[in-house]
Amino acid sequence: MLRIIVITLTFAVLWSIRWFWFAGPNQAVIENWVKDGAGIATYADIRQVGFPNRYDTTLNDLRIAKNDLEIFGTDVLQIMRLAYRQDHFVLAFSNDIKIVGQTITTSQNRASIVKQENDVQRVVWEANDIALDNGATIKHGQLAIIVPPNDPEITLYLQLSEIAQNGMVVHENAKLQIKVLLHSPPDTSTLAKFVTSLETGFISAEISNPDDAEQMKQLTEFRNIGGIISSFPTLATLLN
Repeated sequence: MLRIIVITLTFAVLWSIRWFWFAGPNQAVIENWVKDGAGIATYADIRQVGFPNRYDTTLNDLRIAKNDLEIFGTDVLQIMRLAYRQDHFVLAFSNDIKIVGQTITTSQNRASIVKQENDVQRVVWEANDIALDNGATIKHGQLAIIVPPNDPEITLYLQLSEIAQNGMVVHENAKLQIKVLLHSPPDTSTLAKFVTSLETGFISAEISNPDDAEQMKQLTEFRNIGGIISSFPTLATLLN
């Protein structure tokens, strides 16, 4: 019995040492990724909890902006991972966020980042009860982003359910696939470099509806919003 107690206490002490040993580097990696390079991101403060099995890092009042454009904003961002997994992060945002200057209100707002085989990065954002500035509402939304290494093409999959305008459901379900072609693979080493590589490296975006193979349009000007919404009425509801 005494041997079991000694072994258990020894393991607990070693695990505690391990947690605190890696806590500092874990927070430093997040801080450096967010604010390294140009001053593209600001936050009020950062803290880390989660002992003994997780690292839960919280950034308060996070704002990401380039020049005069507010790209993203959230009052709270929690970045969580299990202590023994370095390739899977779970992100939790405040219910009200800002994306490209637009306020998006949700009842639940989370994302995950997973490094898959061959270093492919998969980001999945999911939210419920989404409300947009223009009055449109969405019961459930999911956006998956696939970023392969050393590849200039990023693929996005968007799924939405119960899209309503003025309280009336106008689209029961909608699916879009977007392939974004860049001049070179995106630089994900820091947040600033990632945003810059997307901004300066954009070539074209190919949008398709996975449920309708005929509904595809090759766009050389992503700002050609009229061309997008004429082929995809769902986007007209969201953007107008």
